[in-house]
Amino acid sequence: MTAGGIKQAQRAFIQASWYLVQIAIIAASVIAAVLMWDRIPERLAVHYDIKFHPDRYSEKSGSSVFILNGIQLFLLALLMGAERVVTVGAVALGKRMPEERQGAYRHANGLFIYALSLLLVAFFSYVQATMLYGWPTVGAMVATIVLIVLIIAGVAALIVHVRRLGIGAGDLGEGEREGKWIAGGGIYYNPQDSALFVPKRYGIGLTMNFGRPLSWVILLGILAVPVLIIGIVEWVK
Repeated sequence: MTAGGIKQAQRAFIQASWYLVQIAIIAASVIAAVLMWDRIPERLAVHYDIKFHPDRYSEKSGSSVFILNGIQLFLLALLMGAERVVTVGAVALGKRMPEERQGAYRHANGLFIYALSLLLVAFFSYVQATMLYGWPTVGAMVATIVLIVLIIAGVAALIVHVRRLGIGAGDLGEGEREGKWIAGGGIYYNPQDSALFVPKRYGIGLTMNFGRPLSWVILLGILAVPVLIIGIVEWVK
């Protein structure tokens, strides 16, 4: 990478200190549950129907009270990793894309992922509070709708921003990867490409190069963690 490329990568980089906000939200949720343990009902609503009426309950325990905090930590770690992959240059973009545009593209995607992590952490903290402290379930329904709307709006804003940067398919290296897409363009498989992540052929975002063994390790790890969390919860019960 050239000196200019290093400078652009540094500009795209999201400071690790930004994630202290998410960590503080998770910590506050855990501390609140510990301090108000005696006020938490003995039976907790752990599932809601389409109208947000509780339809499944669980006895109060460490696993049922703090399960959402585990999910928060998992999602935060996953999205932090994704943001780092995008911003520090582990994603192969088109060779014709100027370094300045690469930096802007990476920074925009990094900001989107950061905002997504903040939204999800805040959302699960609100849902946890609804479960534990008897907050109106209508609030959780509104929060869910707001979350969906904000994610859709964020994706739309990212698409518009990328287009305003003048970045097209050629800039993202689509022509360089022609013939390496399978399953209707949904999967990229090219053992000769050293890139672990590449821009999707359709839409925005990234996909893994499944021609690289490490991509399978990452995929299995992502799938294994939720199974592990569920297994621990069931074991504790």
